[in-house]
Parts: sequence; C-alpha cells; structure tokens
Amino acid sequence: MYNMPNKHGLLLIKWSGTLLCLIGIALTSFNIYPANIVFGLIGSGLWTLAGVVQNDAPLVLVEAVATVLYFIGVVVYIIHALTAWGIL
Repeated sequence: MYNMPNKHGLLLIKWSGTLLCLIGIALTSFNIYPANIVFGLIGSGLWTLAGVVQNDAPLVLVEAVATVLYFIGVVVYIIHALTAWGIL
C-alpha cells in the first residue's frame, strides 16, 4: 500500500500535470517534435497518478490511455531515430 499525498501534495501533482500537458499542447501546435510527446507523457502520467489517488475511474481511464499512447509515440520516435542512425 502507498501513503496518499496530503492535500497540498495532490494539488502539486495536479497543477504540475496541467502545466506539462499545456506545454505539450503548445509544442504540438508549433509542431515541435518530440518534445511535445515527452511533455504530454509526463503531464498525463501525473494526471493518471492524481486519478488513482482520488479513486476517479474516468480520469484514470482517459489519462492512462493518453499516457500509454504518448509512451508508444516516444518508443516509435526512438526506434526511427536508431534506424536512421544505422543502429537498428
């Protein structure tokens, strides 16, 4: 079992996740890749954590799916980069 963060800790997680998600959205709008998916991954990961702590199933579902998709995007980017460099 884990210790639930206090109210201020949860607020920090939520606001940090919000800020990082918004940065990811802004980077996407300016087509700055792959930084957009890295910020989105971390932001959505924090929101997934907040949803788990709050026992909020819809929030966990949406953000966990977003986190998985962002993670896949990071993996695909790494694979393409390694292929382009002739490592794979």
